[in-house]
Amino acid sequence: MYFLSAVDRSRPNGRADELIGFVTARIVMTKDSEIADLLGYDSSKGDQTLVYILTLGVVDAYRNHGIATSLIHEVIKYASSIPVCRAVYLHVISYNNPAIHLYKKMSFKCVRRLHGFYLINGQHYDSYLFVYYGNGGRSPCSPLVLVTFFITCMKTGLKSVAAKVRKNEEKMVKWPKCKETRGLVPLD
Repeated sequence: MYFLSAVDRSRPNGRADELIGFVTARIVMTKDSEIADLLGYDSSKGDQTLVYILTLGVVDAYRNHGIATSLIHEVIKYASSIPVCRAVYLHVISYNNPAIHLYKKMSFKCVRRLHGFYLINGQHYDSYLFVYYGNGGRSPCSPLVLVTFFITCMKTGLKSVAAKVRKNEEKMVKWPKCKETRGLVPLD
């Protein structure tokens, strides 16, 4: 388990430090995660891991001061220090627009919407799944994957066209060559 807190140490009159933000995370084996398919998990590459952010919170009075950004940067730094870690991921409730904006600004990719993921006071809420790729992990829609997909489609398409042309050539009626051209009148 990974835990990091932010405290306000500027409290007057020797009062105790105040907790103003925190993040908790844990290491998850890629093969056991819900995003293994998004990473193109390959069991032959050994035990790849991920870091899952469980909670992130900042006291209202301290929001919009970069505290959440700093905490997330520390989680990313921690994940980057683990050579087999391919990504950091998290869930966010669909109506938390400030958090969604923050994750997008920090280069997290929204990869899924999970319907009814949260149950709060008897009501279901959707969740977005965000992923930050690192240490060689990449989105299935990375430029390399898109180029590979495009080339594969082109090869398949060309093979298909070539097969159709061959079929059509076999079906074509072969006209005998005409040796005699006498008696033909030009159309002028």
